[in-house]
Amino acid sequence: MELLEKYDESTVNHIIDIGIFNYEKCLEYNLKNASTSKLAIWNNKEELQKSKEINKKLKQDIEELNNSIYSIRDKEREKGEKNVEYFKEQLKNTNEEKRKLIDLYNNNVKNEVLTATSHLKEQIEELQSKNDYYYKLYVDTSKGKNYEEELYPKMLDYNDKYLNSIWTITHVGSVLSEKTDFHFNRKDLNLTILLDTKNNLSTNPVANTQNFVRDVTKKETNAIGGIMLANGNICNKKKFELNKINEKYLVYVSEFKRDNIGYIFSLLDMIIDFSQVKESGLDKNVLKKILKQNYKNEQTNLENLEKNKKSILKNIQGIIEDYNIYFKEDIEMEIKNEEVNSSSTRVKEKTSEEIINFVEMEKDKQVIGQRSKYYLVYEEKGVNKVQYFINNYQRNRKLKSLEKKNAAENVIIVT
Repeated sequence: MELLEKYDESTVNHIIDIGIFNYEKCLEYNLKNASTSKLAIWNNKEELQKSKEINKKLKQDIEELNNSIYSIRDKEREKGEKNVEYFKEQLKNTNEEKRKLIDLYNNNVKNEVLTATSHLKEQIEELQSKNDYYYKLYVDTSKGKNYEEELYPKMLDYNDKYLNSIWTITHVGSVLSEKTDFHFNRKDLNLTILLDTKNNLSTNPVANTQNFVRDVTKKETNAIGGIMLANGNICNKKKFELNKINEKYLVYVSEFKRDNIGYIFSLLDMIIDFSQVKESGLDKNVLKKILKQNYKNEQTNLENLEKNKKSILKNIQGIIEDYNIYFKEDIEMEIKNEEVNSSSTRVKEKTSEEIINFVEMEKDKQVIGQRSKYYLVYEEKGVNKVQYFINNYQRNRKLKSLEKKNAAENVIIVT
């Protein structure tokens, strides 16, 4: 049994089974072939020697079997190691194929998304260009060249299409000073009327109307009247106001809609009618007619705006849904987050609708100017300041100046 201790239990059992099997077979063989005489002398020395030789042979067989077991085990282990390396290689190849398929899928999906959203990109670019145009048209605080250049071709087209080119329209613009923006000359009557346009914001009313009065009443212009059209409001004027100065008629129109071209020519005809009335004062019937027509025009404009609003809202909803389908995100939140992240300052654009505690706001601060609804609170060179302005235009100019100085002088804009 000591010889079997170096083997594991499975091998020991196998050796014992083989030994028992060989022993039984040998015994069966000897019993079958031995004669009676041989059985009688089984205990003789000769037979005993043979038995020893047989046992020795059995031991040798067992040893050979053990060696065969070790050889088989080594071969099986080598075969297993080869199988492991083979399967590792197969797994590596499978993963590589999987990666290629994923890349191919991602590229195909990306191409499909780009193809499917190309029209959205075009719409966004188109809306952006329109937004930039309208921003320049209505927000630009310059002379308003875009505003004038949009009106000019529309007025020419209207004059040619509906009025048989009865007016000669000259765009003066900023080429000549003190000449307003447009000159209208009625060919059959040889009468001239001036038109001045103001591209102002609703929060920045036109403060100066004296230059307009000066241009119209100047003898050199030879005008019978003038019209001032303003994007926003005109200080000290109603939405529509008609004045008579030195026998010349001046019309002021606030919140003018650029598409209402027919309204401009109605005003021109009204000024001609008034200039030909010999009686003192204004013709109330003519004015009543003009105001009625103005009311109808504004109603039409309102209806068109409502239709356009519905169409625009529908387009916006479509863009929101497409963005959500393709990108699983809320486009409004994305845009808002971009605006917030790109903004380094928080500035209030409007203060006119707030209830302001001026005493509390001015506490421990240097006060500049007289109190008004247009103000800025900022810190400059360590000094807290409150500055008031006469209008929003002046406030925005100061704001831009502070923003330019911010990096160099550490200006902090509070509100």
